[in-house]
Parts: sequence; C-alpha cells; structure tokens
Amino acid sequence: MTEEVSGIPRAPQTAAEFESYFDLRWRVLRALWKMPRGSERDEFEDVAHHRAVFTDDAAIAAGRLHQVDSSLGQIRAMAVDPARQKQGLGSQILKTLEAEARNQGIEQIKLHARDIAVPFYQKHGYEVVAPGPFSWGIKHFQMSKRL
Repeated sequence: MTEEVSGIPRAPQTAAEFESYFDLRWRVLRALWKMPRGSERDEFEDVAHHRAVFTDDAAIAAGRLHQVDSSLGQIRAMAVDPARQKQGLGSQILKTLEAEARNQGIEQIKLHARDIAVPFYQKHGYEVVAPGPFSWGIKHFQMSKRL
C-alpha cells in the first residue's frame, strides 16, 4: 500500500495526530542526544500554532510558531523525518508558519538554528544576527526575518 501524503501543512486535529507530531519532534530533535520524552515540549505548546505534514498515519514534518509580543514571533521545533528530508517539506512548514505569523500581525520572526540548518533558513530570507546557545554539543545561531 502506498502512503498518502497530504502535502499541505495543517494543525494536528486528534490526540493521535498530536502524539505523532510530538513523537517526530522528539525523534528528530532530542532522541540522538538521549534526551527524555517530554523534552520536546515546553511552556508555549498551549498557545502555539502547530503545523505538520502527515502521511496516512504519521507526522513526517513539523514546526510551531508562538507570538512573543505584538510584533514578534518565534519559530521552534522544526523537524522533518530523516527519510523525508530534501523533499521540500521543511519549506512548506516554514512558509505556512510565516503565513500564520502575518495573519497574527507579526512583523518579525526569530529562531535558533542548529549550525547545519543555517543554510536552509538563509535560503528562506533569514539572517544570522548572533551566535546562539551551545546546546547538547551543537552550535546554534540566532536568526531573524522581517515579514
């Protein structure tokens, strides 16, 4: 049976979709560093705008936006299943989150990018504004984009 990919990022709708969404975030962003389940979540989950691309049964790309103040938003937890990378799914998630930011009146987005992700964000108009935290042995950079 061929997996169906919706291709359109959308908010998870059911408890099972949210579980798959958080599982993807944990597997891609935390598991390799032996971080416990639950470490992929933070205090902004309930106020964030979550977006994912799903196959028939699983999230294969995910990301979220939360509003910092009236004009600033932050994108976090961007993750694409390693088997699905380089297929444009991360770009789809990012563009959807930026559109949501515009709908919310957000004028600027900030994010922290792992060193290997900097070129991806630069391709989408983000600029490095400062070194970021050095977390789990990974260099990060603070990046920003005016919408």
